[in-house]
Amino acid sequence: MEGTFMNTKSKGILAVIVSATIFGSMPLMAKFVYESGGNATSLAFLRFLLILPFLYLLIKKDGKETLKIEKEEFKKITLVATLGYGATALLLYLSYNYIPSGMATTIHFIYPVFVILGCILFFKEKPSIPKLIAVILCLFGVLMFFDGKGNTDFTGIFLSFMSSITFAFYTVYLDKSDLKKISTIKLTFYLCLIAAIMMLIFSLITKTFVINMKPLGWIMALLLSLSVGFGVTLFQFGIKAIGPQNTSILSTFEPITSVIIGVLLLDESFGIKTFLGILFILLGVIIISFFEK
Repeated sequence: MEGTFMNTKSKGILAVIVSATIFGSMPLMAKFVYESGGNATSLAFLRFLLILPFLYLLIKKDGKETLKIEKEEFKKITLVATLGYGATALLLYLSYNYIPSGMATTIHFIYPVFVILGCILFFKEKPSIPKLIAVILCLFGVLMFFDGKGNTDFTGIFLSFMSSITFAFYTVYLDKSDLKKISTIKLTFYLCLIAAIMMLIFSLITKTFVINMKPLGWIMALLLSLSVGFGVTLFQFGIKAIGPQNTSILSTFEPITSVIIGVLLLDESFGIKTFLGILFILLGVIIISFFEK
């Protein structure tokens, strides 16, 4: 039993790191979509819509799985898909229009603090000392990425900050509700379905619905949808395996990925602050991984 437990924990840690790496490449794909005629709301809508057929086929392929869910489960999924899952994507994509994507990602990664606070305030959980040290190291790390350059705009800062709150809600709610009993693929399918409907309604009301994009925009939107869908599946597995607090800490691999992509593909500088940021985050990840075992 102990060996199986350890194996599940290790898989959970790896799943979250891979998921964070996928999410870290999201701003680059979003940039191609925007340059091809898309916008934040249309990208959020397509992200949730385009993955649905693939998720449906995966569910059908599993002979033991069905799309049937209970009424209470549907209510909970609707809540977390609207206020957590869908809102996070929309807020973060909108923030790219006002501030550099690296800055938006950095501000978004305040969310582990809200996860810890949520668990303390609402569920009376007591975080361990190593976990608090890991959080502090990771926060120092992401703050190192914030260099103050670019056209800083309060609207963009506010949007990315709100995305950290909605994502923290999504992370904690997923763990504390009965939703984690639902198979990961089925849960992802309903989250994407409800979020897509929400995004379509929002884009029609705000008159921001865009369908006239260059072929590259559609290709990148599909690639983003599939890769993020896979990343979300891994993220949900991580929450089930190692809990919301550990998952939020390990997810700080996302800004590391954003920095690496920026340096290699967008010709961004790599200075001492960036190096220290990566070092702090890796130390935090090592600490949480060590004490988890």
